[in-house]
Amino acid sequence: MSRNVFLFDIAATCVDPSLPAPGPDPARARGEPGGALSLAGGDLPVWEDHARGSGAVEAGCALPEHLTAEIAQFRAAVPVEPGLKPWRAGHVYTGSADRAHLAYLHGYFDARAAKASPADRRKIMAFRAFQAREGSTAAINTYDDQIVTWGTGWGGRGWLGKVMERATANDAVREALGAAGVRYRGGNVYDVVDLDSGTVITGGKEALEILRRSVPLLHLLIDLARNPATRDAVTEAQLRTFMDGSGNICGADAIATQALFNLIAHLKHWAPGYVIGCLEWAVPQLGPGSPSEERDRRLAALVGRYFYGKARKHRWIPDFRQFRLYFQHMKDDGLDCLHEPFLQAAGPPADDPFAAATGAPAAAPPPEAPSPPKDPRLTRAPLAAQTDLESVASGRGALRRGARGPGVKALQKALIALGESVPGGADGAFGPGLEAAVKRFQAERGLAADGVVGAGTLAALDAAFVASAATRATGAETSNRREEEEQR
Repeated sequence: MSRNVFLFDIAATCVDPSLPAPGPDPARARGEPGGALSLAGGDLPVWEDHARGSGAVEAGCALPEHLTAEIAQFRAAVPVEPGLKPWRAGHVYTGSADRAHLAYLHGYFDARAAKASPADRRKIMAFRAFQAREGSTAAINTYDDQIVTWGTGWGGRGWLGKVMERATANDAVREALGAAGVRYRGGNVYDVVDLDSGTVITGGKEALEILRRSVPLLHLLIDLARNPATRDAVTEAQLRTFMDGSGNICGADAIATQALFNLIAHLKHWAPGYVIGCLEWAVPQLGPGSPSEERDRRLAALVGRYFYGKARKHRWIPDFRQFRLYFQHMKDDGLDCLHEPFLQAAGPPADDPFAAATGAPAAAPPPEAPSPPKDPRLTRAPLAAQTDLESVASGRGALRRGARGPGVKALQKALIALGESVPGGADGAFGPGLEAAVKRFQAERGLAADGVVGAGTLAALDAAFVASAATRATGAETSNRREEEEQR
């Protein structure tokens, strides 16, 4: 066997099919450490060959000292941003104080919007508005579960990979990262040189953790977003990712104002799963009509209720103060619906916005909001004193399959106390067993047996407890009389 064939066989065994292909990467030119990069090839040793799954003989091996020294020297030469500060268990930099960079961004987006279609112009202007609200394209956040968030909200465990894929298509961006010992492979997989161990860490979370704790690499990301040689590529990468993701709003033709578009895009950027489908649900609530500012105001309130209507069906409930802040931003953009009762509340709405199609909010606040009834509508435990049940009893929403919480648990206890079979007991989850029990109760009392607990069903339940209490009292009185007669 020739030496060349032998080396080919060794290289083949180093390929990891579970990893994205490494792809072409510029190699550091030999010579002065920290020197310019070139597309050198041949026998020139490069750090990328030491990455797991590279296919090279060196795959998985420790880096030689001269390579780690060059990478360390390059990282040390990266411009330092004093605004990058320790925060919680990581670092944060918003970029909001960098007026020169913000001016560049606004000019870039204005120029892009001027040449774009009306639909794309909305997306571009929404992303422009985010630069002062979600952080600029140079922002850094490494203190939460996204590990590394770069730019305008691109998390390492989410959409950062899409941004990296676009940004590293640019030679200057790719070469700067390569000189610092960072390569993006695709599929949210990175190669990152760990100078502490002298090895290349390959993967998603593992590689991002190395990036998180290397302050010089965080400075490099900031510099790539602001450096005239690379900033256009980084800005366009983030903008295109936004346009394909958060700015891609189904049914946006029903929106009249940029302000409402910005709000929905902002909510989608924050928690996309709670926004998808919002306009398909909200627009029919308003009935026929053409897009207008007044209609947008009413749509905004419905979108907000939809957002929390979905959120309450899941374990993660978004912070209500941040949610209200986005509506304040919408007001700043020219559309105000902060008067809506659910936005005036101390916390997210407890009622179900999906319960009825007639729940569209008023276009303008009434002269005086009606005060809630002083006396509760539910009088017997376990139904009484439950805030969400009182809301349903007052005609605001309903409980149905998928709901969770203390109100559902009280409902289960009530049905069990009345002799209904509720599989699973009082676990606080409105599942098929509780739905079947509700249907039986409704049918027994001549109600529409739909399994949905509205005001009528709760009134019947409360009345059943009143009747049950009266029966128990009568029975007790009769029993006492019998005991007295027997004693005589």
